[in-house]
Order: sequence, then structure tokens, then C-alpha cells
Amino acid sequence: MIPPLDVFSVKKSEPTWLGAAETLPQALEKVRQNGVGSYFVFSQKTGHKTTYEVGADGSVRPMDPAKSASES
Repeated sequence: MIPPLDVFSVKKSEPTWLGAAETLPQALEKVRQNGVGSYFVFSQKTGHKTTYEVGADGSVRPMDPAKSASES
């Protein structure tokens, strides 16, 4: 079975695939381990994309979709 979530980092508006995850907690751990920056998790099942920001303290926070769209 193909894992349902794809995890991407975003640098200079360019996405880079980091890997797949079975669950959202696994996906968020993957972004936390990758370090400070912007990321998104894409669900193959629903087609939904959620953007996250990892802070210097290792915290993972979802980004406001309206703010993300205005920054693009």
C-alpha cells in the first residue's frame, strides 16, 4: 500500500519531496527533524494540502492559509 501522505519542504517557492508518511504525526515528525523552514503535507486521499512552519525551537505550527496565499 502506498502511504497516503507526501511531505515537502519549500525553499525559494520551490517544493522538494522529503518522503511519504502513513500518519500526520509521522509527517510532522519528518518536518521537525528536517529543521527550521516551511513545509507542506499533501494527502493523496483527499487532495488537501496543509502548510506548516518549523521554528528554531523545533515547534511545528500550521500556517494560516490566507497568509500563505498572499505571500506566494
